[in-house]
Amino acid sequence: MNTMACRAVAQAGLSAATASLDDEGAWPLLLVAGWLTTAADLTLEQTLLDSFV
Repeated sequence: MNTMACRAVAQAGLSAATASLDDEGAWPLLLVAGWLTTAADLTLEQTLLDSFV
C-alpha cells in the first residue's frame, strides 16, 4: 500500500513539473491535487488496516 502511495506522490510531482511548464490553465494543478489526495487516502487506509491487525 505504501508503494502505491509513493507512486501517487511521484505522479503528483510529475504533474506539478508539467503544470509549471504549461500556460494552458489550472487543470494540471487539479491533477496534482488528485494525486496527493490519492496518496493521503492510501496512507490513511493502510494506517487503519494496521490498527486492526
